[in-house]
Amino acid sequence: MRLMDKRLYDQIEQIENDHWWYVARRQIIFDWILRELERRENPHILDAGCGTGYNIEYLKNHGYHRVTGLDYSLDALRYCQSRQLSGVFCADATNPPLATASFDMITALDIVEHVEDDRTMFNAFGRLLKPDGTLVVFTPAFNFLWGVQDEVSHHFRRYTARELREKITATGLTIEKLTYVNTFLFPLVLGGRLFIRLRGQTQEDVSENEMHPSWSNGILKRIFAAERPLLRYVNFPFGVSLLCVARKTGSPI
Repeated sequence: MRLMDKRLYDQIEQIENDHWWYVARRQIIFDWILRELERRENPHILDAGCGTGYNIEYLKNHGYHRVTGLDYSLDALRYCQSRQLSGVFCADATNPPLATASFDMITALDIVEHVEDDRTMFNAFGRLLKPDGTLVVFTPAFNFLWGVQDEVSHHFRRYTARELREKITATGLTIEKLTYVNTFLFPLVLGGRLFIRLRGQTQEDVSENEMHPSWSNGILKRIFAAERPLLRYVNFPFGVSLLCVARKTGSPI
């Protein structure tokens, strides 16, 4: 597993409450997560790759208190500690020391691209889910979009829908939703990354973890978030990221 640099966690912690990408991404992902959790009684949730702990805090603020977080980065876990989050510990997501069939939901939000042996990690998620449990994955899409941000984040890959489907279904999970997201801004992102590539800019020159002026931040947030109601009914054929919701078939324990 490749860990992000400490300075990247520092940047994320400073901007994730207001940056257009984090805000709209959160709205889209939690639209699925919260609707799924509403049908469960006192669900046990695992946030794999919990990072700074923002999503755990978000879940607890929505009344879901049985949340376990794991991350392999001690730098990330220090931010979780600063939020006074309980149930958070350091572990490798490919072999977490957790009981089989113990979680109603596992969220893996921008973590699977950091893991070289992602098949072992998906198998671990399948083992940890209870029957009828749900896995929610969010991850970067398309290797041709590989850019400076992937380098500084120490990613191994970006996924296609076909690759993600094959790796998740190989664990025995059933795909319920698989779609590209951040589709409306795809041309802008593609053009920007090609421009950066042609100019030969490096991670010292470019960072996507910076706040935009409030007017442009608001516009980008509204464009990205506009996908949210549509995603309830359609799957987009391309986008900057992928969202997958999968279920472990079987009756609940």
